[in-house]
Amino acid sequence: MQGSILALIFILSPLLLVFFLRTNAAVLFFVLTGAVTLQSYLDKDVASFAGSIFGGTNTRAVSLVLLIVPFVVAALAFRKTVPKKMMFFHILLSFGVGMSLVYIVPQFLPPSALSTIVQSKAFVSLEPYTTLVIAGSFLASVILLWLSHPKHDHHKKHGH
Repeated sequence: MQGSILALIFILSPLLLVFFLRTNAAVLFFVLTGAVTLQSYLDKDVASFAGSIFGGTNTRAVSLVLLIVPFVVAALAFRKTVPKKMMFFHILLSFGVGMSLVYIVPQFLPPSALSTIVQSKAFVSLEPYTTLVIAGSFLASVILLWLSHPKHDHHKKHGH
């Protein structure tokens, strides 16, 4: 039950950010995947160093902070960047971002929280769709960024 509540929080947090801040869900997805990529290339010494600065050597906590902080900063930096006519598409994508959080965040949590989430009914029912959700969210993010790119009118010079 507790794991399902945590999974629900992960799913709903991007939705709330998109809905209330009108932040760009595609940017949130790319920041999340960028942070995960950064985590995979971080040396354990870097995480230990950061942990010693913040008063501990818990590399999971440091990794979680390095995952969450860019996500929140991006949400705040890109607030009010989504036109109201595009909100529906960003809200749909925010579910994909939230489900991606369900797959990604638990690996950075303490072992007891990790097992609570992984054994929850919500995680077990979502797990078979991991590849579909992440690939679909990636594709939807690319399309939304493409559609939201400002169009530049190239005016031809007329010889009047």
